[in-house]
Amino acid sequence: MTNSTKRSIKRLSVAILIIGGLTLAYAYWQMISQLWLNNFIYPITWNPEMRGWQIFILSGRFIGITLLYVLSWVFIHRTLRGLEDGDFFPKSNVALIRWAALVAALLAFVHSNYDAVVKGESELMLDSNTILIPLIVLLFAGLYKMAYLAAKDSKLAI
Repeated sequence: MTNSTKRSIKRLSVAILIIGGLTLAYAYWQMISQLWLNNFIYPITWNPEMRGWQIFILSGRFIGITLLYVLSWVFIHRTLRGLEDGDFFPKSNVALIRWAALVAALLAFVHSNYDAVVKGESELMLDSNTILIPLIVLLFAGLYKMAYLAAKDSKLAI
């Protein structure tokens, strides 16, 4: 792989992490504002009957977006380290992508219930994204594993 391609991959990785960091900061700011600032557009309405559900959804969103961002950092770090070592598809990233699918399922479920929880309504929503998004991520994990095996086979052939 040429140096210009490696530089392009590094720049794209940095851009992805910056955009992800800004998204993470916005989500944190939104949640903190909803919880503790009364002048926010949609402050949270606490419902005593479903306070546990509200806490579960709010903490699920906080933990989910944080985990997804950390998994992105680890994936990019392993990929860039692999490029330096000549390993284009590190095997350890396959398990990481599968964990990301699990976190994506949690985030999709939380996202579909977040607005109702903020308004204090007691309804459980389950939409198609809760199933579809993790399946797509698992598909990419399978494709990544196939690319890893093809790269490994190519190395053995040489």
